[in-house]
Amino acid sequence: MSSSSQHVIPPYGVAIQKAISLGNLPQMKSLLKQRDKSQKESKDLSSAYEQLAQEVARLERR
Repeated sequence: MSSSSQHVIPPYGVAIQKAISLGNLPQMKSLLKQRDKSQKESKDLSSAYEQLAQEVARLERR
């Protein structure tokens, strides 16, 4: 299998998607606080964090 055909999703991406799907606002906020912006992120993880931030904002507007 070539490296171009492998697609690795970081385990914390799963935690982000699970928190969003459950609507768990405290968990979503905790995950955002844990984000280390000094580290380079994959496009998938960066996208997951963007989605997470949007969901937090949406839930807080309620």
